[in-house]
Amino acid sequence: MSFRGLLLGLFAVPVVVGGYLLTQAATADGTPRCDGIIEEYGDQERSGPMKPGETCDLYDFADGRSAGTRTYEQQGKAQDADAGRDYWTGGLWLAYGVAGLTVVTVHLGLRRRGA
Repeated sequence: MSFRGLLLGLFAVPVVVGGYLLTQAATADGTPRCDGIIEEYGDQERSGPMKPGETCDLYDFADGRSAGTRTYEQQGKAQDADAGRDYWTGGLWLAYGVAGLTVVTVHLGLRRRGA
């Protein structure tokens, strides 16, 4: 494998990660989802999409403790903030990868033609 191929491969990774993050943020449907536990009527518990009026127990499955609760509105705002961060992070990763690919392609392409 050539040095140019290695650099192209290394800069392709941020392009893929950035594209994934941007796609994830763009396809979020806006319905608050509880990754913890939603206590329903009786003893039933579930996770997943929330309905207005429900409360999400942010359960930490690693240590078995509750990390607090969020209402439907609070969970929606938290997910909107996460999507905004995903847009910025994905955009930066994508821009970094595209810039790197461009520099490697143009710089090494010019060097080959000049040699």
